[in-house]
Amino acid sequence: MDLKKVRAAEPVRVIRGRNVSKADVGFYRLDGMGVVAKDYRRRPFLIRQTVGRFFTRREAAAYRAAAGIPGIPEFLGRVGPCALTMRWIEGTPLSALAGSHIEPAFFDRAASILEALHDRGIALGDLHHRDMLVAPDGSPWLVDFAMAWVAGQNAGWLRRSVFRRFQELDRVALARMRARFTGEDETATVLATAGPSAAAMHSRGRRIKRLWDRLRGRSSPR
Repeated sequence: MDLKKVRAAEPVRVIRGRNVSKADVGFYRLDGMGVVAKDYRRRPFLIRQTVGRFFTRREAAAYRAAAGIPGIPEFLGRVGPCALTMRWIEGTPLSALAGSHIEPAFFDRAASILEALHDRGIALGDLHHRDMLVAPDGSPWLVDFAMAWVAGQNAGWLRRSVFRRFQELDRVALARMRARFTGEDETATVLATAGPSAAAMHSRGRRIKRLWDRLRGRSSPR
């Protein structure tokens, strides 16, 4: 596919960036293919030339490293320094399914995708229920690699250390999603699926959040 066509085409729909540092996401039908483009071109010049270039380069590198992993959209290429494209996966974000019950098997499959990424040296670090799609056939897909951390085989100790922490963050985030949509106990789910180290990190984070909420005069769910 000629990626230059993306610039000339009219999108089927567009999701505007939530703030000035976020890319617009456009959905296109080109040459019989569904294409998604993440594009910073509408951002102010300074943001476009710093944040836009940085995250576009970072996300493109992560998608290339993840090539061929089931449950990850196919990377199609960059369109200039501030935009990238991937195959459009039809699906509903978990964030749109609040209050729904989802079978644990869905999250088992999502965990397999996540571990395949980790085996490639890719950690997302900011996994959110907006980034998990439920396809029409019920399969999970992970999208949005803007914050991904790629640690190659020759990565130094510092990069590997950051990668391990991002792995734990990924596992905790997925465990919390699982608990939310299956009704399982969150603390037990984090311990069972993310491991003792990640569970300890999660517990510390919960204590800090409760303390912060008390300082602000807000109640925090246990």
